Amino acid sequence: MLTQLLSLIRKEFLAIWSDKRSRIVIIIPPLIQLVLFSFAVTLEVKNIPIGVLDYDNSTKSQELIRSLKYSPRFSEVYFLKSNEDLKHKLDTQTILVAVEISQNFSLQTPSWKKSIALIADGRRSNSAQIAVGYIQMLIAQTFSKQDNSVEVRHWYNPNLDNFWWILPNLVGSLTMIIALILTSLSVARERELGTFEQISVAPISPMVLIIGKTIPPMMISIIEAAFIFIAAITFFEVPFIGSLPILIVGIIAFVFSIVGFGLFISSLSSTQQQGILGAFILLVPSILMSGFATPVENMPEWLIPFTDLIALKYFLILLKGVFLKDISWAVAIWEILPMIALGVVTLSIATWFFKKKVT
Repeated sequence: MLTQLLSLIRKEFLAIWSDKRSRIVIIIPPLIQLVLFSFAVTLEVKNIPIGVLDYDNSTKSQELIRSLKYSPRFSEVYFLKSNEDLKHKLDTQTILVAVEISQNFSLQTPSWKKSIALIADGRRSNSAQIAVGYIQMLIAQTFSKQDNSVEVRHWYNPNLDNFWWILPNLVGSLTMIIALILTSLSVARERELGTFEQISVAPISPMVLIIGKTIPPMMISIIEAAFIFIAAITFFEVPFIGSLPILIVGIIAFVFSIVGFGLFISSLSSTQQQGILGAFILLVPSILMSGFATPVENMPEWLIPFTDLIALKYFLILLKGVFLKDISWAVAIWEILPMIALGVVTLSIATWFFKKKVT
C-alpha cells in the first residue's frame, strides 16, 4: 500500500510539472498577484482635494488650515468663498470634503467639534468616509498639543502601513488559489488525457488514490505559502512577532481544508478548463466573504452565518494574529480547529463522490 501511494504521489508531481498549464498556474500568477496586490489593493486614500470655508479668520482657524495644507494626505486645499462656492466644488467633484469653520471657532476650542462642519461627497462614500476620518484625526492632533484632550494611538500597526495589512491577507488568498486550482485540475487532467479509466481499473483502493491526489497539491501549496511569507517579511518588511510553529500548523490546516473542495470540483469536471472555472466560482465568494477587504461584521446579519463555512476567514484571523499580535496556542486553536473540521467534511464528501465515479 505504501509503495502504491508513493508511486501515485510521484506520478502526480510529474503530471503537474509536465503540464504547461499547471506550471504556469504554480509559478506565474502568484508572483504577479503578490506584486500587484501588495501595491494596488489598499484602503488608503491619498492625494485628497479638500476645501476650506473659514468664517472665523482667527489665529486658531489659520493654524488648523496650515495643518491641513501641509498634511501629506491632502493634495490640494481650496479656499472657498461662500456656501455657493462650496456647493459648486462638491458638485463638480473638484473637492472630496469641505471643512466649514464657524465664526465662534476660536472661542470654543477645545470644544472644536461644535464649531467645525465636514461636508463630504456621498457619491464617493468609501473614500469620503476615510477622508473625513483623516481630517478628524488631524484636527484632534492639532489641538491636543494645547489642551492635551486627545491622544491617538494605533495598536499593532502604529503607522497604519498598508503592507502590514495586505501581505498577511495575500499569504492566505494566494495559498488558497494555488491549492484550489491544483486540486481542481487533478482528476480533470486524467479525464482529459484519457488515463482516468486506467487508474479506475488499477489495483489501488479509492482511499489510497484520494490520498495520492491530495498530498502533492498540499505540499506545493505549503511551499508557495512559505515563499510568500518570506517575501512579506524580507522584501516588504512586514513584522512577524508571533510563533512560527503556530503559523506552520495553521497553513497545513488551511490547505487541508481547501483540497477537499478542489477534488470535489475536479471530480465533477470533464476538462481542465471546467476545473479552473469551477475553482474561480468558489474563489470569488470565498475571498469576498472572508474579511479580506471588508470586515465580516459589516455584512448583512443574514449573510454572516454563511461566513463560518469559509476556511479563509479563520486563516486570515490567524495570520494577522501571528504576524502582528503574537497570539498564543490557546487563541490560535479556535481558528485552527474549524479549518480542520471543514477539511474533514469536504474531503469526506470528495472521497465519497470519487468512489462513486471509480466504482
